[in-house]
Amino acid sequence: MTQQNSDISLPTAAHTSSWNIETQFVHGGRTIATDHNGSGSPTVRPIYASTTYLHESVEALDKAFEGPTSNGEPAFVYARHSGNPNSCAFEDALAKIEKGVGAVACGSGMAAIHVSLLAAGLTSGAKIVASQDLYGQTITLLHKLFATIGAELVLVDLCKPEAIELIRTEQPDVIFTETISNPLVKVIDLDAISAVAKEVGAVTIVDSTFTTPYLVRPIEHGFDLVVHSTTKYIGGHGDSTGGVVISAKNVLLDQLHGYSVLLGAMLSPFESHLMTRGLRTLALRIDRQCSNALQIAYFLQQHPAIARVHYPGLPDHPHHALANRLMRDGYYGGLLAFELKEQSREAVFRFMNNLQLCLSATSLGDVFSLISYPPVSSHRTLTAAELRNMGVTEGCVRLSVGIEHVEDIINDLDQALKC
Repeated sequence: MTQQNSDISLPTAAHTSSWNIETQFVHGGRTIATDHNGSGSPTVRPIYASTTYLHESVEALDKAFEGPTSNGEPAFVYARHSGNPNSCAFEDALAKIEKGVGAVACGSGMAAIHVSLLAAGLTSGAKIVASQDLYGQTITLLHKLFATIGAELVLVDLCKPEAIELIRTEQPDVIFTETISNPLVKVIDLDAISAVAKEVGAVTIVDSTFTTPYLVRPIEHGFDLVVHSTTKYIGGHGDSTGGVVISAKNVLLDQLHGYSVLLGAMLSPFESHLMTRGLRTLALRIDRQCSNALQIAYFLQQHPAIARVHYPGLPDHPHHALANRLMRDGYYGGLLAFELKEQSREAVFRFMNNLQLCLSATSLGDVFSLISYPPVSSHRTLTAAELRNMGVTEGCVRLSVGIEHVEDIINDLDQALKC
């Protein structure tokens, strides 16, 4: 039987680049060739569980260690060294969607952050200016790993106008921020930060987990490296853990590959398969989550038990105009935070324990609504003083809005707030 190549029916890069982003999500990762016996090409890529790969000769194996083939196809050798067909398909999809030159998939979002910081050159004697509102574990990583080896860490509120002049004064080597902060959903001015970074020669990294490429693509705004915890919105179903870094520059992509091999940070074929599947429905889920979140934010803003709601879709949010400029028109993300009038841990616990639909869990971005208390989950490694400095109060709760019917979510919140 004559062998055929599964690329015969697949679109070329020239075709896919003209597709709308929703279509790219659905078909992403289908352009890497696989051989079959002529019985037909699968619409869903098989899961390649192998850790090692055979070549026709030792000479060919030796050449494969050097990287991709002359026509750009991946050359697989060993899972940690060269990844696997599933992770490469996922990387290819994200790189095209984010408009980067390439991507590296990792076993978790934290692994992706670690690799990105190393690739950016954060080492002894280097200086990083980072947002003080970063995810708690990211701040802990900067303190406990990079600061201890001699990197200088400057934490600042990068949402304030004076942050631009501070960057000019500090002359950092690396700048790290998030598109939307956790948990108070502050919005960063990507254009202003990337512009001043170019002035001082800093490598820019942004964690864009909360917005996903459906809402904003930071490389289009001048950023060098884009990180996603794909465990969240991209995976979207609470059943897989992963991370990815997309690079705007080939030199940084080479560094990402090198460090991911050394750290053993690769994403497994099974997780890669689930992440690619998650991409296919990402636009539909984000549509619903953003719509739900805006309605819930308005509801909570009027509730007698709520002191304050943090959501950039509300007109009185300090970054509402910036969110309108940066993100997809009328979309403000699926995450919000709110503060109970009764500012105590006991009041928060009582409220969360009385929820029936919203799940008390420490993740976000899933199809179901998840609620968490930052001081005991995402930011538990920070001190009380650090939390106060970030503006996270004793009564602050974070809600990751799911795709359930919005009335059911609102009714659940309402009954729990009345208990």
